Amino acid sequence: MNIVLLCGGSGTRLWPLSRKKLPKQFLALVNEHTMFQNTILRFQTSNINIHKYVIICNKEHEFIVQEQIHSLQLTHEFQIITEPIGRDSAPAVCVASLVDSENTVSLIVPCDHIFDDAKLCSLIEKSSHHCDNSVITFGIQPSYPETGYGYIQTNDKNETLGFKEKPDKETAETYMEQGSYLWNAGLFMFQNKTMIQCFEQYAPSILKTCKETLAKSADSNNVIALNQELFETCDAISIDYAIMEPLTTQNNNIKCYTFKYDGKWSDIGSFKTLHEECLQNEDNNTLKGSIITENTENCYIESECAIVATLGVKDLIIVNHRDALLIAHKDQCQDIKKLIAKIPEKEEDLKIVHAKAYRPWGWYINVEGNDHSGFKVKRIGVYPGKRLSLQSHNRRSEHWVIVKGKARVQLDDQFIDMSPNEHVYIPVKALHRMENIGTEMVEFVETQIGDYLGEDDIVRYEDDFGRT
Repeated sequence: MNIVLLCGGSGTRLWPLSRKKLPKQFLALVNEHTMFQNTILRFQTSNINIHKYVIICNKEHEFIVQEQIHSLQLTHEFQIITEPIGRDSAPAVCVASLVDSENTVSLIVPCDHIFDDAKLCSLIEKSSHHCDNSVITFGIQPSYPETGYGYIQTNDKNETLGFKEKPDKETAETYMEQGSYLWNAGLFMFQNKTMIQCFEQYAPSILKTCKETLAKSADSNNVIALNQELFETCDAISIDYAIMEPLTTQNNNIKCYTFKYDGKWSDIGSFKTLHEECLQNEDNNTLKGSIITENTENCYIESECAIVATLGVKDLIIVNHRDALLIAHKDQCQDIKKLIAKIPEKEEDLKIVHAKAYRPWGWYINVEGNDHSGFKVKRIGVYPGKRLSLQSHNRRSEHWVIVKGKARVQLDDQFIDMSPNEHVYIPVKALHRMENIGTEMVEFVETQIGDYLGEDDIVRYEDDFGRT
């Protein structure tokens, strides 16, 4: 069986924790591992016969996936497929069905959900025997009339009768009363040849485009980088709409079964659900970071950069990051998207990147200044054995002060080995590069001075990570 992890999505309802460049699936939200890592670990301890992991992610997240897999010391084979642009789940499932043997079983798994791992894996093992010429789905017994989830209608023979997209409240209440509807858990299992047959019948244009894309895509070091010119012409549609709805409503020779999972489940779709999944103290508060509370109840409070003190409050979400502070009532946290829509255009980066931004070589934190302030101060960390691109800037000079580790700096045709408390000046248009030549993180303070300090004022000449 191939375990296919879908790593798309931006997790906007968890802003400012989750942002475009580092969305919720790559964050450690409920324990020391990220949601993506927890999804892999779910299957590592099961009896499922894993052939390999297939990870489908945005091309900008490839280095994050590589780093998080490496830290798990994964022994199973894995294949990363990078999407140049998101096209929803149907093209992703189609690509996953085409990259391995047609007789291989693929299990499609979202990587931002929480399950009772043992119970889910046991159900997958038992239901895998029904994969012959069929598509297997999994449903969850609804506990309330939720309007934010899709539903699957089934019967006592585990036959799938229909897929229903997110209903209004009245319809959701009807589903609850009827008892034959389950929440769609977003998991699908099938032999690749069966899913390919489904696409041939119901979405042939997607199948054609995905085949053409794979034929023209770069494939090296376990990474398939999907061809952008071809993949962006693919229809953007969910697997539910493209395949599952017609599969369950039209006569055909492919069967569809739904098996009910009756254990713990959460999709961490809001701060309210995140609070429910995290450890809480005697006042039902989840506290992360330097937090002081008095007469505070039922709150989720997190701070990465300062002490947060609360007095006489309850039912609040408080998230304090270096560049943004969120204060919301728990019952309204589903509407965070409305707040994000009001972020001014000049502050657009607040939606995209954290103040601590991760790169393939390490990270940087904006400490002071902006693109047009005349100066900017950054704190930068470089992983052992990594180096920045060889680059120059047309509109700024830089001063680097080493505060930790052993570094080698290239400045035009000079190579300078540096230690803490040493500094170097990088003139405008000078070629330069920072390399970590030690065994611990290199950290340095960068002061930029110029009339424009944007990230797009970079001319790259060489890069270990293929960036241009």
